[in-house]
Amino acid sequence: MTESIAIKGKTEDVERFWRHLFDGERGLLQVWTGVRCEDDPSKFDQQKIKLGNFNYPSAANSAAQWALKKAEEPGREVHFCAHLLIGPERRKENAADVRALWGELDGVDVPNGKLKPTALIESSPGRYHCYWALADAIPAKTAENLNARLAHAIGADPSGFDLTQLLRVPLTSNNKYEDTPPVRLEYLDGSRTYVTGELDRALPQLEPDEAPDEDIYELVDEPPVVLSPKDLEVWRGVDPKYKDDSPGEIDTSATLLKIGRALYDAGANRSVVVEALKERDVALGYDKYTDRRDADKRYGEIFDKLKETGRNTYIRLGAGGGGSPANQVRLETPTMEDAAFQGLFGRIVDMVDPHTEGARVAVLGSALTYFGNAIGREPYMMVGATSHHANLYCALVGRTAKGRKGSASDPVGDILEAAAPEWHTNRVASGLSSGEGLIQEVRDPVQGVDKDGEPKTLDPGVDDKRLLIVEGELSQALKVMRREGNTLSPVLRNGWDGKTLRAMTKQSPLKATRPHLSILGHVTEAELVRHLTETEMANGLANRFLWLQVKRSKSLPFGGEWFSVDKSRIALDLQSVLELGKHEVRMQWHEDARPLWEEAYEYLSEEHPGMFGAIIARAEAQTLRLAMIYALAAGELRIKRTHVESALAVWRYAEQSARNIFGDALGDPDADRVLAALRSEPEGLSRTDVSGLFGRNRSSTDLDRIAQVLLSAGRLQMTREAIEGSKKKVEWWRAK
Repeated sequence: MTESIAIKGKTEDVERFWRHLFDGERGLLQVWTGVRCEDDPSKFDQQKIKLGNFNYPSAANSAAQWALKKAEEPGREVHFCAHLLIGPERRKENAADVRALWGELDGVDVPNGKLKPTALIESSPGRYHCYWALADAIPAKTAENLNARLAHAIGADPSGFDLTQLLRVPLTSNNKYEDTPPVRLEYLDGSRTYVTGELDRALPQLEPDEAPDEDIYELVDEPPVVLSPKDLEVWRGVDPKYKDDSPGEIDTSATLLKIGRALYDAGANRSVVVEALKERDVALGYDKYTDRRDADKRYGEIFDKLKETGRNTYIRLGAGGGGSPANQVRLETPTMEDAAFQGLFGRIVDMVDPHTEGARVAVLGSALTYFGNAIGREPYMMVGATSHHANLYCALVGRTAKGRKGSASDPVGDILEAAAPEWHTNRVASGLSSGEGLIQEVRDPVQGVDKDGEPKTLDPGVDDKRLLIVEGELSQALKVMRREGNTLSPVLRNGWDGKTLRAMTKQSPLKATRPHLSILGHVTEAELVRHLTETEMANGLANRFLWLQVKRSKSLPFGGEWFSVDKSRIALDLQSVLELGKHEVRMQWHEDARPLWEEAYEYLSEEHPGMFGAIIARAEAQTLRLAMIYALAAGELRIKRTHVESALAVWRYAEQSARNIFGDALGDPDADRVLAALRSEPEGLSRTDVSGLFGRNRSSTDLDRIAQVLLSAGRLQMTREAIEGSKKKVEWWRAK
């Protein structure tokens, strides 16, 4: 076996191991490496610690390659954060949802039975890292509690269960011991997962004083100027330049130039760039010019090249209003294209419109959501290994409470009630308060035994897994999600995905397989922006919603005459197409739709910064589901070009609505506050002035984080300038 094949095999094994731990989740995977101090092997040399953040799963291969490459350096150990992160710093508040529990065993038998790990790593002879894959992702705090109880139950290391824990990457070496034993991947069992609720019931509760420890490592290896997350990867060697004629081999000259570019564009001067390049050349192990007599000259030449081309500016991709209501530009409500009103849904809108003050868009959004739930989950489309169904989460967003959102939805409910009375009576509900309550509505049967030990059905469950929640005050649900321990957000995320729903409480054995959950919510813009938290954007709940701006369309002092409208014909047509939902069937693309979808896909998959980017991050999936709904409403199991055109029209409206509602806000309250202040000060603010915006109540680390958020969004220019009366140059912030 050649060396390249062996390395490829190791990389694949590491990726397979991470898939076992993070299956289906997204976030930053942090790889941490260090070399132990020669005089005290129990500690790491702080000057030699290196870390890299990789987007998971898209950069999993790069992370594995980087980890294994670092492991080849003499004395270097390689660890990874046991859970994904939602921000670049390995802090508890940045912990993403957790898909696997972990524990360290030192001289303790590996559990074999009810608590047998699904993955086992031998970190050194007689010492193990154990992992327990979960059936569904759970909130980080819930995972930490279960980890602590699990560690207590099996005798694991009491300091090895907390969030931010670093564990060894398999197929590397353990340099803590003189014989440097290999870190072995003993087994992965992909056939088993643990249900959180069952673990909660099985594990004993902890005493109050048994709390998780704080982080045991400090973040180091920071640059001399504030860099964006992308440029930080360049600084840390995660994103090097490779040689064109030798793929996989780093071009050290080009990489040093790339690092210099990141520093120079961030405002660093000549001396800062030269000193930083000298340090990077050693820290990254390149030693390109380190031992040369003319080293300073070579690093200086890099700066000269950068100066010749000038500083690059960050490209602003967003549009919309300012960072605060005081200076935000009010944009007009978008116009829905005619293509959205084709077929059955156009007929519904035309029928309802004369009798409601609500917007035609509100009627359309309601009809799409009602129909998508009534059709059920049997028709589906496959995208890779992911199945998509016709269920939507749709929010009708009015600028004020007078958007007449409810008056547009109620007539649609009447039409669907006439077409599917049993479904409407039993499977349309209101009220979003807890994840457990939601699961209760679509729960599976619960089996047990009677007093004689005979099998018995304790709860017959719910046969019809369709459920449409019509929430007149969506802001209330957003408030509920902010409460400590509330499980509504993860249950809603899994519900949109069509995954199994499980309660995570000790008292409840609730489970719901094959759910078909839809939401039609009403909310004002002010309530939405106020209560939609950064967490809901980061964890993906917000982008599972279609946000549609609506406004009052007309004045009807006497309320219209909806009571007199004959709904029988359209109800019969709906009944006919709803028959498509009675049998499981995989939908297909019609040939005439493929060219348009291929073209649209490139537009839909573009990345955008800030809160707006987070809100529209599922553009492809949302548009696909809309196209499915338009096809099914036309009685088709193949998506045609006209269905894609209708879906794109709705998505473009939703995208523009999101842009209008959230403007160019970044989704970070502190960063948005600073940006608003900078825009009101054309000359900019000093770092001290920025700190003053918060009453000097933000640490230097907090200010660095705020700067990184603004830099990564292309909204900030940072320089160091000489100020009259001061010998030192002052860090200066300006809005871009």
